[in-house]
Amino acid sequence: MNEFWFVPKQTGYGAVPSTWEGYTLVGAFLFIVLVCAFTAIRREKTYSSIVSPPVKVIAVSTIIFVVVCAWETDGSWG
Repeated sequence: MNEFWFVPKQTGYGAVPSTWEGYTLVGAFLFIVLVCAFTAIRREKTYSSIVSPPVKVIAVSTIIFVVVCAWETDGSWG
């Protein structure tokens, strides 16, 4: 039951999915990024702050995604 979701890449830095949970996490992350990107493009001129809410969601999602990937990887990324 303690199966890792990702394995380290053979060359380079990072990890690749190895289970359905890993692929689901990558798919959910890509879905969030695409929805936020399209939302930011459609409503480009309606935000009054320097950093729009969709960009903030992408930033937080990326941090969470990287932490979960590192935590669920069998070995190190280096």
